[in-house]
Amino acid sequence: MKSIKILICKLAIFGLKLLGRGGSFPGSLGLILDKNMMKYFKMPKLVVAVTGSAGKGSTTTIIAKVLRKSGYKVGHNFNGGNMNPGILTTLINSSNLKGESIVDALVLEIDERYTKEIFDIVKPNYVIVTNICRDQPPRHGNVDLVYDKIKEALNSNMHLVLNADDPYLRKFNLNNEFEVTYYSIDKNKYSYKENMFNNINMYYCPVCNNKLKYNYYHIESIGDYYCNKCGFKRENIKYLSEVNLDKKYMTINNNKITIQFDILYYAYNILAAYSLLSLVGLEDKKISESISEIENNTKLNQTYKYKDRNIYIMSSKAENSTTYNQSVLFTSNKKVEKTIVIGWKEISRRYEHNDISWLYDIEFELLNNELTNKVICVGKERYDIATRIKYAGFDESKIETYATLEEAKTMIKNKSKGDIFAILNFDYLKPFNKIMKED
Repeated sequence: MKSIKILICKLAIFGLKLLGRGGSFPGSLGLILDKNMMKYFKMPKLVVAVTGSAGKGSTTTIIAKVLRKSGYKVGHNFNGGNMNPGILTTLINSSNLKGESIVDALVLEIDERYTKEIFDIVKPNYVIVTNICRDQPPRHGNVDLVYDKIKEALNSNMHLVLNADDPYLRKFNLNNEFEVTYYSIDKNKYSYKENMFNNINMYYCPVCNNKLKYNYYHIESIGDYYCNKCGFKRENIKYLSEVNLDKKYMTINNNKITIQFDILYYAYNILAAYSLLSLVGLEDKKISESISEIENNTKLNQTYKYKDRNIYIMSSKAENSTTYNQSVLFTSNKKVEKTIVIGWKEISRRYEHNDISWLYDIEFELLNNELTNKVICVGKERYDIATRIKYAGFDESKIETYATLEEAKTMIKNKSKGDIFAILNFDYLKPFNKIMKED
């Protein structure tokens, strides 16, 4: 009976492939057939789980691609979801009818709120937590609730891979419960001394509650932090990276990697993936060459030209002010005349709240200067975006609103000036590229 249920779900996967589609429907079907179907499957020797508020998809994609280039057969939820149905779809696709694994490794992006129930079944060897920040407020509440969910899912058999630059992630191992590998980005041209962001996830030391100090910041609360009262500080680092965003490369423990997009969070995703790949035994030189070769993350972040204007496209997750702030900082650091496009089709596909409170955690004020020619606000919430931009001090003559990207096309392409910086939710990436590449 178990094999028949798996077969039915495999046929669903096959049918979707014939239609050129992916998705988590086969897993949803499996859960209808048996709510405990995830327990049918045996795991391969290597199971990697990546969770956190942002960067999960990019990090898992890098890991899966490099493992495949190194000869591994990999199960990866690239086309499925990161909750139970998507994970189950990946397990079905990575196993035979008996539930035995037919892959060498599973690389799973997992929604942070579902870590407990999924980790109990897939039992990952390695867990990467990319970050914990304000994300989807109606669903997640606050960062402490998300932290508690992930911490509850962890056990001492799991090797954690954490960003040492993020003091919030250091909370996971204050009591030395886990084996942990830390990675970090060294001070670079874009590091800054004074805090520029009000949206800080962690102001105070988790040990003594004294206010943290910084030698320098990278973005928001991420940087070289310390407590001058109890000695809490950035942990010892195994994988240290230097970054040259202008020349699009980074070096990790002296191994040079070409990066496709010169934005700092992109470098952190690569660094997390590199750390994991090295830990599982791949040679550092091979990892560096493979990451440099793969077309990594171009579906999310791109740069190209329209006539004589540079276009920078940054996928910035709606309801996540941290990803927006990194895109804002990137845009601010480009000292050129610019047009900025901000928008999305829908804030969330999971609920109808349409919460826009997170817009007020974004430091749009950094863009309010003479270099900004226009801010073009697009989508159903265009007036909410425009209101936030106005509160950031922008002159109203610089703010434009359009219901769709198609309606905004003439303004973007012909009536605005300077390089174009598109800070968009993922649902606007393809439509934006379409209008920019049309004659």
